[in-house]
Parts: sequence; C-alpha cells; structure tokens
Amino acid sequence: MNSKSIKQFHLYEWYYLLVVLAYILTMATKLVRPGIFASVLFLVIALELLIRKQVVIQKECDYLVIAYIVYNLLSVIWLTRSGLPVSIYLEELSTSILPIVFYFVGRAPMLQKNRFYRFFLLGIGVLFLVGLILYIAAPQFFMDFLFDMQYISLADVPTMRLRMTSVVGSTLVGFLAVCGMVVSMNFIMQGNKRIQGFICFFINTIFAFLSNQRSAMLVAMIVFVYMNYLVFFTFQTWKKKYLIYELSAVVIALVGLCLFYISAVQKILARLVSLPSAIGERSEQWVVAMNTLYSTWLGNGLGANGHKALGIEGTHVIADGGLVKLFCEEGVIGFSIFLFLLIRLCTKRIHSLKECYVEFGIIGIVLLQSVGSNIIAFQLATPIFWFAVGAAFTEASERIKENM
Repeated sequence: MNSKSIKQFHLYEWYYLLVVLAYILTMATKLVRPGIFASVLFLVIALELLIRKQVVIQKECDYLVIAYIVYNLLSVIWLTRSGLPVSIYLEELSTSILPIVFYFVGRAPMLQKNRFYRFFLLGIGVLFLVGLILYIAAPQFFMDFLFDMQYISLADVPTMRLRMTSVVGSTLVGFLAVCGMVVSMNFIMQGNKRIQGFICFFINTIFAFLSNQRSAMLVAMIVFVYMNYLVFFTFQTWKKKYLIYELSAVVIALVGLCLFYISAVQKILARLVSLPSAIGERSEQWVVAMNTLYSTWLGNGLGANGHKALGIEGTHVIADGGLVKLFCEEGVIGFSIFLFLLIRLCTKRIHSLKECYVEFGIIGIVLLQSVGSNIIAFQLATPIFWFAVGAAFTEASERIKENM
C-alpha cells in the first residue's frame, strides 16, 4: 500500500461493513463480540481523526456536542449515588456516547460524503443479502441463532418468516432500510448515478416492509413523499407531469397487490392501524419511569433506563421509547442540550436543504422511530445519526476537495 492509498483509506468509511461482518460471524462462533468490536472501532476512528488533525472544534455546535458528552460522562456520579452499578453505565457508554465520534467524522474537512454513503449502502447491502438468503433457505442453525439472540420466540420457519431479521433483528433492519432509502436519494439527485440510486431506493423500501416494523413502514412512506418533494419541487429534476405518471403507477401497483396478494396488504394495514394503540400501551411505561427520576434536572444517569438495567432492583427500563429514555437518563439539563443542538441545526441549515437533504432525512428518521423504539441506543444506528448531525452543520465550502 503506497502513501496515496494510505491517505485515501479512512477506517470510518468501513465501519458499517466491518460491524455487519462481525455480526455475521457470530453465527459461527460466540468468540466474536460485535459490541466490543464496534467499541474498539470507535476508539480507533477517534485516534485516526486526531492523528490526521481532522477533529474540528470551531462552532457553537461543536461545543454543544462536547458539553453533551461531558454531561453524560459525569452522570455516573448520580447514577452510582442512586445505588445502580457502574456496569450499566459502561455498557450504555459504548452504545450511546462512543458513537458520537461520528459527529466529528461528519465535520471532518477531508470527508467525502458520497464515498461514505457508498460504503454505508455496501454495508447494509451485505446485511440484507445475507438476511434474504437465510430467510429463503431457513436453515435450522439460523433459526436457533435467532432464538438464542431473542429475535424470535420460536425456532421454526413460520415464526422466523414473520419478520426480516437478518443477523441483527427486525428493528435494526427496518431502521437501516429507511436510512438506506434516504441515502439512495443522494445518488438519485446525481445524473450519472440516478439509475443505481433508484435501484438502491427500491431495494431498501422492500426491506423496510419485510422487517414488519410499524415505525419502519410508516417512515418509509414518509421518505417516499420526501423524495418526491425533493425531485419535483426542490431540485426540479423532472417535470411535474411525471409525478402524475408515478402516482398512477403506485395506484396500479396497489390495485395489483390487492387483487393478487391481498393478505400482504391486510397484514401491512393491520400493523399500521395498531400503531396508535401500541404507543398508548407504552405511554404507561413512560409515565412510571418519568415519575421515579433520581433528579428531574439531572436525570437517572446514563444507562439507568436502558436494556442493560433489566432485572436490577429500583430501575424502570424503557424498552420502547428512545426519546423518553434520553429524558429519564439525562434529565432536563442533558435533554435540553440535545434538543437545543437539533433546534440550532434546523434554524441554521434548513435554508440549505439542497446541500444537506440527506442528513435532515436521516435525523428525521431517527427522531420519528425513537418515539416507539430505542433506536438511538444501537451501535449500528447511532453512528449514522451523529454523522448526519455533524455533516449537516458543515457547509460545502468548509470541505477540502480531494482527487479521488
């Protein structure tokens, strides 16, 4: 590897592919620990950014992110004072705080966004391909693996095929698929990559619905509307008459599904209709957790309401509801820093939508899905969120163009 190749190699571009491969290897051996592997990658990526002098701390947003990190690090003080073990703090640190290194990846002057997004699509593409093969072949070892990981309740074919889980679970498959839809738009808007972009968009849409996750299916529909808004109104890539053609094709496709595969349509509708009641059921859990805070201002501390605290006396785990979980753990102070960061992003960059429409799309997906799931606490979900925040804050003029 010559010096030019070394200069063009960036570990953060390979993160998703490497972690996906680690998850795939867990089917063969339990010696592979994807969580530990991902944590090591976060630290090495941080070191890479420091060595290459790509850590940018110049704007208000950068200081807000640092304040957010420091606040969460300090939360171990009141977490342990409430009697909870440090272990849940350390485990949550690896899933929620270490991934914030990708904020600084998004802010890096030498970042090539198109290249990063290509690697992201490659990583989730491998995940989906492996998942599809196993979904169709349905080998017993795969079903046993899913049962051991608690992704399915019974190790049989009918249960396994209720949802597309691949090797990471249906929640992540659904989330990554809708993110893939938004990232695909980055290439749809480029004339020379438009066909590839549409193919990726279509494939990711299919997997969003195969996941059978209510939030993923709903957000996929919203992303479809968002794409059309960008294509026909923001970028005006095509004449508006093609929107009529597209809507007609969608109606014909839906009619065809109703005629030849009505069970699939009924299944999707049943899942979507049940969404309000599901949120209502979870709200009781949220109210209990919010009424038992160690401190309203400080919160319970990092990890106190996450899955790692399950079974520990005195904890109220929020299994589904990432934003409520954030508030309970960070309190008014920490959650306000998080919200203020996103509000500042909207006020400063919403007028530059043509420049950061992908990033706004990803952030919107995370916030929407965090209403009903803890998506922001997954090591395959949190990095792309923080990357989007960092990249959205960075104007094109701040990038150093490289000859790739």
